[in-house]
Amino acid sequence: MHGDRERGEIDEDLASALYAADPVSFIAHTCSIAVLGAFCLPETHPGRPLLWCLVFYGIANCFAICLWGWRRRDPLRFDTRRWIRLHALRNVMLHAAPGIAICFAFRSESAAFVVTQAVLLVTLAALAYVSNGLNLLNLSGAVLTLLLPVTAISLLWPDDGRFELGLVLAVFVAAVHVFGSQYRGLFRGIVEARMHQERQAQTIAVQKSVIEEASLAKTRFFAAASHDLRQPLHAIGLLAQALSDNRASAQERDESAQHIIANVEALNQLFNQVLDLARIESGVTQVIPQHFRLAELLARIERQFRPAAAAKGLALRIAPTEVIAFTDPVLLERVIGNLVSNAVRYTERGSIWIGVRYGGTARCHVEVRDSGIGIEPHEHALVFEDFYQAPLPQHAARQGHGLGLATVRRLTRLLGGEPILRSGPGRGTTIRVPVRLGDASLATSSLCAPLSIGGCIEGRRVLCVDDDPANLDALGALLARWGCIVRGCRDELAAVRAISDGFVPDALLCDYQLDRNGTGAEVLQAVREALRRRGHGEPASVVITGDMASPGLAALAAEGVPILHKPVTPTRLRRTLDALLQARGQDAAA
Repeated sequence: MHGDRERGEIDEDLASALYAADPVSFIAHTCSIAVLGAFCLPETHPGRPLLWCLVFYGIANCFAICLWGWRRRDPLRFDTRRWIRLHALRNVMLHAAPGIAICFAFRSESAAFVVTQAVLLVTLAALAYVSNGLNLLNLSGAVLTLLLPVTAISLLWPDDGRFELGLVLAVFVAAVHVFGSQYRGLFRGIVEARMHQERQAQTIAVQKSVIEEASLAKTRFFAAASHDLRQPLHAIGLLAQALSDNRASAQERDESAQHIIANVEALNQLFNQVLDLARIESGVTQVIPQHFRLAELLARIERQFRPAAAAKGLALRIAPTEVIAFTDPVLLERVIGNLVSNAVRYTERGSIWIGVRYGGTARCHVEVRDSGIGIEPHEHALVFEDFYQAPLPQHAARQGHGLGLATVRRLTRLLGGEPILRSGPGRGTTIRVPVRLGDASLATSSLCAPLSIGGCIEGRRVLCVDDDPANLDALGALLARWGCIVRGCRDELAAVRAISDGFVPDALLCDYQLDRNGTGAEVLQAVREALRRRGHGEPASVVITGDMASPGLAALAAEGVPILHKPVTPTRLRRTLDALLQARGQDAAA
């Protein structure tokens, strides 16, 4: 496709160049007709064929002028290739008359007529090379028609030095075609260079547009975030002033304090949502799939949101299911939690239903359906944009920050699907999230079970690397309660020494930012190398960090190393370790 487009552009430039040189050609051939007429007509017996040749020459020149004018008036009448072929036909007709006229010149007794005719042919051939050398068909149609007859006559009837003339003309014809080939190569290179520059300009224009759009999106993001941050801060400032008023009653102070707490919670929720989006956009949020019972995850959602639904008089219904899912339960819980939170927020009466529908042999769909205000069809795509909120009914208070569905779409794409929205004004909203089906025989741990029970981590050796003693002690105590054998290290050298002392870890937990500009990536590499030298395999590795912008994190994530962002909950850490060790156990068994 790219070659066809390039060939088409070269042909377009070629046709334009051929027809652009025509006006000079018209003048030259008009002069040629005049010269031939001046020598032929005074002859005592010029001969009727010669006169017809001159007449044909004039008609051909008129045809060439008409063809040139036709293309200028209606260039889209034919495609480019046909215009080039028509130009080649015009060349044959236009140069046939002077080419054939040499036959009559050789029969003339006037030496001046023969010399003039020969010079005229060479001049016209040179002009044809300049104006038609860009195309072999046009060049051959002009030069061969002009010089082939005189060359053949000179070589076949070598009288009065004509043989030498024939040789010179033959060499001239060959040279014209050789130089024409170089001319065409130069022309093609110039056109290709221009096309390359145009493609580069188009690429730069597209990249500029993308950068401008990204800059505009960032500006909109910060403008919306600034608005949502200022609102609760403004309210907190006013409420704090009211709280310090000595004339306020105890009840009024208590109400002000409750409002301050509510606004602080709103700020905290906004920060968490913004950080969630930042982690996803940075490319370090990883999917750690597990086989688990979907009913347990839905039960957790029900326990979390039933009080809020009950406070608004809404019925929260969870459909029973026996589905085993294979996905990241933490990310899926955040997706469904956002959907249910939106459903509770924008539903004033009725119910909220959460259930599972089968969507094929390898997938099912978790569906969240409410009887809320609904969304207009033209806003279905917009509600998944950052900070966008559909217009609410008159006098309805603005709720949320417009980040819930944006987070849902990004997380669902990370999990390998796309959310499906069905909604209409006054008809509620239904959102489906695709989930891969899992294997019941591999669902070994319960999402709802206490962390101290079961799992694959008990008795495992865990090497912890962190430059903060408090973090190292807390992590060691947590792992010890889970039944692990723990060795804590402050840096890379201590970790390598622990392996030299015979501590062979099953798992490595490492902070990313360490003292002396060290990183978790360097620790991971050093530990792997130390174990490899002693004939041991790599440990199940997890990097814990509060950083989201380091390029090294993206590189580790690309390697498949789990990246957990602080603050890391014990549940998340335990599930990650269980999933990694479970997968290694299955690989070992296989």
